[in-house]
Amino acid sequence: MEYRLINDEETWDAILRAHNGHPMQSWGWGSLKEQTGSWMAHRVVCEDGGKFVCAAQVLERKLPWPFRSICYAARGPVTERDEDVPRAADLIAEWCRAHVHAVSLKIDPGVSGIKLGDGWKEGNKILIPNTATLDLTPDEDAIMASIHSKKARQYIRKAGRCGVEIRVATREDLPGIMELYHNTAEQDDFFIHEDEYYYKAFDAMADVNQLFVAEVEGRLLAFLWNITMPAAAFELWGGVNDEGKRLRANYLLKWHAMCEAKKAGAKLYDLNGLFNDGISKFKMLFVNEPTMWIGTFDKPLSPLFAVWERALTLYRHFFK
Repeated sequence: MEYRLINDEETWDAILRAHNGHPMQSWGWGSLKEQTGSWMAHRVVCEDGGKFVCAAQVLERKLPWPFRSICYAARGPVTERDEDVPRAADLIAEWCRAHVHAVSLKIDPGVSGIKLGDGWKEGNKILIPNTATLDLTPDEDAIMASIHSKKARQYIRKAGRCGVEIRVATREDLPGIMELYHNTAEQDDFFIHEDEYYYKAFDAMADVNQLFVAEVEGRLLAFLWNITMPAAAFELWGGVNDEGKRLRANYLLKWHAMCEAKKAGAKLYDLNGLFNDGISKFKMLFVNEPTMWIGTFDKPLSPLFAVWERALTLYRHFFK
């Protein structure tokens, strides 16, 4: 088994597109994490006799001595088939042990019904495993018919009749988008980053961004920010104002995003995470039932992992 590091954006994203890689494994997502946090991205391909076995964008974060570092592969590893994930997870973990001397590797692959190998243990969640997904492989008429709620289908059409228009957002739209996002976060009580984070995301993730705005007569009503590759379209951020809710702009916006993801070749639309809140109830109007991925798992790679885990627990207890 041979490991190969990829240091070119075009080459890495081509590998992901060819082998079912999630957009959170994209070069742009890794670049964003490098620019906005204490992460370093390693793009690793594992091959057997020159044949692809698996890949992962491994984010490494340095830790205080003597722990060295921890690693995280968001929605990784990348494999041809879901059933190959357990072997791939072990191979990427071994790379992390040998090459960055990490105390652990964390993964949260978007797969169901898979059991990882020995040594893996459930870890603290970063991405929510309980989500809502829609199959994008049928034609648009079939996808529309598959939307669970008749009301949702009616509201999609109503928004169009009310003059709501959807377009691709530009960088010049970001100030208005951020104002709308702050208002939505305040109303629905969820965390958002500083504005600079989203400006950097717009530039860093140009390889996978699909950012749309809904308007009526030039007034911003809603936005939806997805990242998309052939494996999936993944909703990151969104918001809607009161006028947008009244005109059902968020329904048409989501439908338009699904259609554009399909045109981009995505096989799955992931509405990203379900909580017990109004936003999740809105998401569930589009699907028949929730999707449950296997969750978040850690692979200890050093005896120091137990010490690090205990230290982290104490830190959260006293400084939360």
